[in-house]
Amino acid sequence: MEKKLTVLAAAAHPDDLDFQCAGTLIRYVKEGHKVYMNIATTGNVGTKIHTMEEIEAIRAEEAKRSAEIIGAELIHWDLKDADVWLNHERWIRYVDLIRQTNPDVILTHDKEDYVHDHSNVGELVYRAAIWASVANIPECKYPPIAKIPTVFFFDTMGTHRVAPPDHYVDISEEYEQKVLAFSQHESQHGDYLEKQFGVKDYFEYIEIVNKLRGFQSGCRYAEAFRVAQTWPNHKAYRLLPPVQFGPR
Repeated sequence: MEKKLTVLAAAAHPDDLDFQCAGTLIRYVKEGHKVYMNIATTGNVGTKIHTMEEIEAIRAEEAKRSAEIIGAELIHWDLKDADVWLNHERWIRYVDLIRQTNPDVILTHDKEDYVHDHSNVGELVYRAAIWASVANIPECKYPPIAKIPTVFFFDTMGTHRVAPPDHYVDISEEYEQKVLAFSQHESQHGDYLEKQFGVKDYFEYIEIVNKLRGFQSGCRYAEAFRVAQTWPNHKAYRLLPPVQFGPR
Protein backbone atom coordinates (compact mmCIF):
# COMPACT_ATOMS: atom_id res chain seq x y z
CA MET A 1 0.00 0.00 0.00
CA GLU A 2 1.45 3.35 -1.01
CA LYS A 3 1.01 6.16 1.50
CA LYS A 4 2.87 9.42 1.80
CA LEU A 5 3.81 10.41 5.32
CA THR A 6 4.38 13.67 7.09
CA VAL A 7 7.52 13.60 9.22
CA LEU A 8 8.45 16.00 12.02
CA ALA A 9 12.05 16.05 13.23
CA ALA A 10 12.34 18.11 16.41
CA ALA A 11 15.66 19.08 17.97
CA ALA A 12 17.18 21.58 20.36
CA HIS A 13 20.02 23.26 18.44
CA PRO A 14 20.61 24.27 14.81
CA ASP A 15 22.98 21.39 13.93
CA ASP A 16 21.47 18.56 16.01
CA LEU A 17 19.34 17.06 13.24
CA ASP A 18 22.28 17.06 10.84
CA PHE A 19 24.28 14.95 13.29
CA GLN A 20 21.62 12.46 14.17
CA CYS A 21 19.06 11.92 11.42
CA ALA A 22 19.78 13.98 8.29
CA GLY A 23 20.34 10.84 6.22
CA THR A 24 16.97 9.44 7.26
CA LEU A 25 15.27 12.75 6.49
CA ILE A 26 16.88 12.75 3.04
CA ARG A 27 15.53 9.23 2.44
CA TYR A 28 12.06 10.35 3.47
CA VAL A 29 12.25 13.23 0.98
CA LYS A 30 13.47 10.87 -1.76
CA GLU A 31 10.45 8.64 -1.15
CA GLY A 32 8.15 11.64 -1.59
CA HIS A 33 7.24 12.22 2.04
CA LYS A 34 6.84 15.68 3.59
CA VAL A 35 9.53 16.56 6.13
CA TYR A 36 9.54 19.36 8.71
CA MET A 37 12.65 20.27 10.70
CA ASN A 38 11.96 22.06 13.98
CA ILE A 39 14.80 23.70 15.89
CA ALA A 40 13.95 25.04 19.33
CA THR A 41 16.84 27.41 20.04
CA THR A 42 18.85 30.07 18.28
CA GLY A 43 22.21 28.51 19.17
CA ASN A 44 23.24 31.74 20.87
CA VAL A 45 25.99 30.21 23.03
CA GLY A 46 27.60 28.26 20.20
CA THR A 47 30.63 30.51 19.92
CA LYS A 48 33.67 31.84 21.73
CA ILE A 49 34.28 34.79 19.41
CA HIS A 50 30.91 36.25 18.28
CA THR A 51 28.32 38.29 20.12
CA MET A 52 24.97 36.65 20.79
CA GLU A 53 23.30 38.60 18.00
CA GLU A 54 26.05 37.70 15.54
CA ILE A 55 26.00 33.97 16.21
CA GLU A 56 22.20 33.82 16.17
CA ALA A 57 22.16 35.35 12.69
CA ILE A 58 24.97 33.09 11.48
CA ARG A 59 23.37 29.91 12.80
CA ALA A 60 19.93 30.81 11.45
CA GLU A 61 21.41 31.09 7.97
CA GLU A 62 23.37 27.85 8.41
CA ALA A 63 20.21 26.00 9.46
CA LYS A 64 18.31 27.40 6.49
CA ARG A 65 20.95 26.19 4.04
CA SER A 66 21.05 22.76 5.65
CA ALA A 67 17.27 22.32 5.46
CA GLU A 68 17.34 23.29 1.79
CA ILE A 69 19.95 20.62 1.07
CA ILE A 70 17.91 18.02 2.95
CA GLY A 71 14.70 19.13 1.21
CA ALA A 72 12.80 19.88 4.42
CA GLU A 73 10.67 22.78 5.59
CA LEU A 74 12.37 24.56 8.48
CA ILE A 75 10.52 25.78 11.57
CA HIS A 76 13.12 27.65 13.63
CA TRP A 77 12.03 28.96 17.03
CA ASP A 78 13.52 31.76 19.12
CA LEU A 79 14.28 30.07 22.44
CA LYS A 80 17.70 30.71 23.90
CA ASP A 81 20.18 27.91 24.52
CA ALA A 82 19.64 26.25 27.92
CA ASP A 83 16.08 27.64 28.04
CA VAL A 84 14.23 24.44 27.10
CA TRP A 85 12.52 23.57 30.36
CA LEU A 86 9.88 21.04 31.35
CA ASN A 87 7.00 23.39 32.03
CA HIS A 88 3.47 23.97 30.82
CA GLU A 89 4.36 26.84 28.49
CA ARG A 90 6.96 24.78 26.62
CA TRP A 91 4.67 21.73 26.52
CA ILE A 92 1.85 23.77 24.96
CA ARG A 93 4.26 25.02 22.31
CA TYR A 94 5.13 21.46 21.33
CA VAL A 95 1.49 20.38 21.34
CA ASP A 96 0.82 23.21 18.90
CA LEU A 97 3.88 22.30 16.79
CA ILE A 98 2.53 18.77 16.37
CA ARG A 99 -0.93 20.10 15.59
CA GLN A 100 0.53 22.57 13.09
CA THR A 101 2.53 19.93 11.20
CA ASN A 102 0.18 16.95 11.75
CA PRO A 103 2.92 14.29 11.44
CA ASP A 104 2.62 10.55 11.09
CA VAL A 105 6.14 10.15 12.48
CA ILE A 106 8.20 12.21 14.90
CA LEU A 107 11.99 11.91 15.25
CA THR A 108 13.46 13.58 18.32
CA HIS A 109 16.14 13.48 21.01
CA ASP A 110 16.47 10.57 23.35
CA LYS A 111 15.28 11.53 26.83
CA GLU A 112 18.62 10.33 28.23
CA ASP A 113 20.86 12.64 26.18
CA TYR A 114 23.77 14.55 27.67
CA VAL A 115 22.43 18.11 27.96
CA HIS A 116 19.05 19.24 29.23
CA ASP A 117 18.08 21.07 26.03
CA HIS A 118 18.28 17.72 24.22
CA SER A 119 16.65 15.55 26.86
CA ASN A 120 13.90 18.08 27.56
CA VAL A 121 13.01 18.43 23.89
CA GLY A 122 12.69 14.64 23.73
CA GLU A 123 10.54 14.56 26.85
CA LEU A 124 8.33 17.47 25.75
CA VAL A 125 7.78 16.06 22.27
CA TYR A 126 7.01 12.62 23.65
CA ARG A 127 4.56 14.05 26.19
CA ALA A 128 2.92 16.32 23.61
CA ALA A 129 2.35 13.68 20.93
CA ILE A 130 -0.82 12.13 22.35
CA TRP A 131 -2.25 15.39 23.67
CA ALA A 132 -2.03 16.93 20.20
CA SER A 133 -4.99 14.75 19.26
CA VAL A 134 -7.34 15.66 22.13
CA ALA A 135 -9.79 18.55 22.47
CA ASN A 136 -10.29 21.28 25.05
CA ILE A 137 -6.75 22.48 25.67
CA PRO A 138 -7.57 26.19 25.80
CA GLU A 139 -4.05 27.57 25.31
CA CYS A 140 -3.55 25.83 21.95
CA LYS A 141 -3.71 27.87 18.76
CA TYR A 142 -4.30 24.90 16.44
CA PRO A 143 -7.17 22.37 16.42
CA PRO A 144 -6.57 18.75 17.47
CA ILE A 145 -5.14 16.38 14.89
CA ALA A 146 -6.97 13.19 13.92
CA LYS A 147 -4.22 10.65 14.64
CA ILE A 148 -1.51 10.03 17.21
CA PRO A 149 1.97 10.17 15.66
CA THR A 150 4.59 7.52 16.32
CA VAL A 151 7.66 8.77 18.18
CA PHE A 152 11.21 7.58 17.51
CA PHE A 153 14.27 8.72 19.49
CA PHE A 154 17.45 9.17 17.47
CA ASP A 155 20.98 8.54 18.75
CA THR A 156 22.47 10.45 21.64
CA MET A 157 25.74 12.29 21.18
CA GLY A 158 28.52 9.74 21.39
CA THR A 159 25.93 6.93 21.09
CA HIS A 160 25.77 6.74 24.90
CA ARG A 161 22.23 5.63 25.71
CA VAL A 162 20.42 3.63 28.35
CA ALA A 163 18.52 1.46 25.86
CA PRO A 164 19.99 0.16 22.58
CA PRO A 165 18.47 1.10 19.22
CA ASP A 166 15.80 -1.14 17.75
CA HIS A 167 15.49 0.41 14.28
CA TYR A 168 18.12 1.20 11.65
CA VAL A 169 17.95 3.18 8.43
CA ASP A 170 20.46 2.49 5.65
CA ILE A 171 21.82 5.90 4.59
CA SER A 172 24.67 4.63 2.42
CA GLU A 173 23.35 6.45 -0.66
CA GLU A 174 22.43 9.53 1.37
CA TYR A 175 25.63 9.82 3.39
CA GLU A 176 27.41 12.37 1.20
CA GLN A 177 24.32 14.57 1.08
CA LYS A 178 24.10 14.34 4.88
CA VAL A 179 27.73 15.45 5.18
CA LEU A 180 27.02 18.34 2.82
CA ALA A 181 24.07 19.43 4.98
CA PHE A 182 26.19 19.24 8.13
CA SER A 183 29.00 21.17 6.45
CA GLN A 184 26.71 24.21 6.26
CA HIS A 185 27.16 24.70 10.01
CA GLU A 186 30.57 26.26 9.52
CA SER A 187 30.45 28.20 12.79
CA GLN A 188 30.44 24.90 14.70
CA HIS A 189 33.40 23.27 12.99
CA GLY A 190 37.01 23.24 14.10
CA ASP A 191 38.08 25.79 16.68
CA TYR A 192 34.85 26.17 18.66
CA LEU A 193 34.01 22.51 19.12
CA GLU A 194 37.63 21.58 19.75
CA LYS A 195 37.84 24.10 22.58
CA GLN A 196 34.39 23.28 23.92
CA PHE A 197 34.34 19.47 23.69
CA GLY A 198 37.86 18.43 22.79
CA VAL A 199 36.78 17.01 19.42
CA LYS A 200 38.73 18.42 16.49
CA ASP A 201 36.92 16.77 13.57
CA TYR A 202 33.17 16.29 13.77
CA PHE A 203 33.11 14.97 10.21
CA GLU A 204 35.16 12.07 11.53
CA TYR A 205 32.66 11.70 14.37
CA ILE A 206 29.75 11.41 11.93
CA GLU A 207 31.64 8.88 9.82
CA ILE A 208 32.53 6.71 12.82
CA VAL A 209 29.00 6.72 14.24
CA ASN A 210 27.27 6.05 10.93
CA LYS A 211 29.78 3.32 10.05
CA LEU A 212 29.23 1.73 13.47
CA ARG A 213 25.46 1.72 12.98
CA GLY A 214 25.97 0.44 9.45
CA PHE A 215 28.18 -2.40 10.69
CA GLN A 216 25.51 -3.34 13.23
CA SER A 217 22.80 -3.47 10.58
CA GLY A 218 24.64 -4.87 7.57
CA CYS A 219 25.25 -1.82 5.39
CA ARG A 220 27.94 0.80 4.89
CA TYR A 221 26.33 3.73 6.73
CA ALA A 222 23.23 3.81 8.91
CA GLU A 223 21.37 5.89 11.47
CA ALA A 224 19.85 4.25 14.53
CA PHE A 225 16.59 4.89 16.38
CA ARG A 226 14.57 3.61 19.30
CA VAL A 227 10.79 3.62 19.10
CA ALA A 228 9.04 5.00 22.18
CA GLN A 229 8.29 1.95 24.30
CA THR A 230 4.71 2.89 25.11
CA TRP A 231 1.36 2.39 23.49
CA PRO A 232 0.43 3.26 20.73
CA ASN A 233 3.89 3.75 19.19
CA HIS A 234 4.50 0.16 18.09
CA LYS A 235 3.07 -0.60 14.66
CA ALA A 236 2.80 -3.76 12.56
CA TYR A 237 4.42 -2.00 9.63
CA ARG A 238 7.53 0.09 9.02
CA LEU A 239 7.40 3.89 9.30
CA LEU A 240 11.13 4.54 8.91
CA PRO A 241 12.63 4.40 5.41
CA PRO A 242 12.00 2.31 3.46
CA VAL A 243 8.41 2.91 4.52
CA GLN A 244 6.33 -0.28 4.20
CA PHE A 245 2.60 -0.58 4.87
CA GLY A 246 0.41 -3.64 4.95
CA PRO A 247 1.38 -7.30 4.49
CA ARG A 248 4.75 -7.95 2.94
